[in-house]
Amino acid sequence: MGPDRIVDHLKAIRDPRMRVLALAQAFGEGEPTAWVDVLAQLVSRAHSGGDADALLAVQAITKAAAEPSLSYATRKGLYEAAVARGAPAIARLFLEASPSSASAQLAKQLAPERPLKPTGRPLTLGERKSLARTHDREQILLLLRDPHPAVVAILLDNPHVTESDVLKLASVRPAVPDALATIAKHPRWSVRHAVKRALVYNPSTPLAEAIRIATTLRATELEGIADDPTLPAPLREHAAQVRAASQRRPIN
Repeated sequence: MGPDRIVDHLKAIRDPRMRVLALAQAFGEGEPTAWVDVLAQLVSRAHSGGDADALLAVQAITKAAAEPSLSYATRKGLYEAAVARGAPAIARLFLEASPSSASAQLAKQLAPERPLKPTGRPLTLGERKSLARTHDREQILLLLRDPHPAVVAILLDNPHVTESDVLKLASVRPAVPDALATIAKHPRWSVRHAVKRALVYNPSTPLAEAIRIATTLRATELEGIADDPTLPAPLREHAAQVRAASQRRPIN
């Protein structure tokens, strides 16, 4: 199945989640080297000419690469095929490991009890999770300061939470990496362009997630990421390689 057929197939699937699952299944059924070549062509097309359909496909590809239902054997096969084909930017999409972020600050952020206000009584995680379902804007604004991934997950599904709220969650520093990864995987908010940018530039975002998200950004943004010395070297290298690949002829 070539890139055009992949694009047409994904466009025919209206539900974004179903697109991801369809791709993850197809990854396991196809020949790894052939898939790597198709993925490389789609990533190149998405960044070389502003191809909106190719960019839609790349969005699904980056999520399918991290899909839990994708078997380790399939992930390993695609990674090794990408390395063998000299396509490191494709290989990185299938990496899950990120540097450890354990610290005393992180442990404090994940404490089982936390007040919503500095002078308020400490609330249990269960109480905060319950409050995260509220429609009250004042409470929501207070809960946006709660770094716990379980609270963040509920807030993201709250219909009264806005994109501006999610941007605050994605931009907070220091942040809990698992909370940012939760945003990166959310079907509604993870595709919002401003949210994607905030996650890529947040140093607490797990590196594997930041790399996949960066792959879906615009070519000019990739240049900015590649030239930003405050970002991790592997992320800058990835952005530079994706940008460069879009200016070369596809793999044959």
